[in-house]
Amino acid sequence: MREHGSVHAAAAALHLSPSAVSQQLRSLTAVCGFSVVERRGRGVQLTDRGLEMAALGEEILSRWDSAVDSLRRTAEIPVERRARAVRLGAFPSVYRTWLFPVVRRLRTRTRMAFELFETTPHEAYRDIAAGRLDLAVVVRPPGPRTAPLASHPLYRDPFALVVPRSLGGMPAGSPLRGLADADWVLPGRETHCHEVIVDHCARLGFRPRAAARSNDWKAMQEMAALLGAVALVPGSCLEPTAGLVPVDLPAADRLAWEIELTTRASATAMPWFAAFEREVSRLSLEERMAMAGRTP
Repeated sequence: MREHGSVHAAAAALHLSPSAVSQQLRSLTAVCGFSVVERRGRGVQLTDRGLEMAALGEEILSRWDSAVDSLRRTAEIPVERRARAVRLGAFPSVYRTWLFPVVRRLRTRTRMAFELFETTPHEAYRDIAAGRLDLAVVVRPPGPRTAPLASHPLYRDPFALVVPRSLGGMPAGSPLRGLADADWVLPGRETHCHEVIVDHCARLGFRPRAAARSNDWKAMQEMAALLGAVALVPGSCLEPTAGLVPVDLPAADRLAWEIELTTRASATAMPWFAAFEREVSRLSLEERMAMAGRTP
C-alpha cells in the first residue's frame, strides 16, 4: 500500500483480488487495535502506525530469510543428500517440451529429489512467497515483482497463428483483425493463457468467438483442424496438424510471452538452486534454438 496508493493497485501487484486485500487490511486493523490505512483523495495511504508496521514486517522477512540461509549453510548437507525434495511448479506445456529432461538429468547426476506440481503464474507467485513451492517456471505476468522473490528470465516464446487450409488467402493488413468473425479455439476462460490471447485481440479491436475450448495446446490444434477454426498457439507447442497451416504475422499482430524461473531470494544461494539453474539454462538455450525452427 505504501508503494501503490490504492487497494486495486496493491491487489494487482500481489496477484490478489481487491476484496481480498481489503479483508486483510480490516483483519490487520482488528488485530492491532488501530487504523493502518487512511483515505487520501481517491486513494489510500498508510497511517504513521501503518508505516511502522510495514517497516517491522520487512525487518521480520529479512531476518527470517537470513536465518534460514545461515542455518542451511551450516547444515553442510550436500545436494545429493538433501533431506527434503525440491518442490517445483510449472505449467503443463513447459513440463512436456523441456522441463522433464531437466528434472530427469538432475535426478540422475545429483540424486536430487523433486515434488512436481502443475501451477498457474498467479498461483506460483503466491505459493513461492508462502513457502509451498521452492521454485517455479512460469509465464511472466505484467506488473512489478513482489518482494522477496527473485526472478530469472529464461526465454521468449512467440505465438503462432494456425488456420485451416480451406480458409484460403489471409486478409490484407492485420490478419488477426481480419479473423474477428471466424470461429476460434481458445483456452479455458479462467486460465492465464485465455487472458493473454483475449487481451491481445482486444488491443487489435475485437474479441474472438470461441467455437471450442481446451487447456491442452495439442488438443486445441486438433480441434481447429476438425472444426475449420483458427487458434493462437505458443511456438514451443506448435505441432504439424493435418488441415492446418501456420501464418506469418506482421509485427503489429505478433504475440509472445516471457518464460522465467522464480524462487525466494534466500533460495538463490542454495547449492540445489545453483544446480537447477545451470541445467535449466543450458537446456532452455537448446529449446530456444528448437523453437526458432518450429515458429513461423
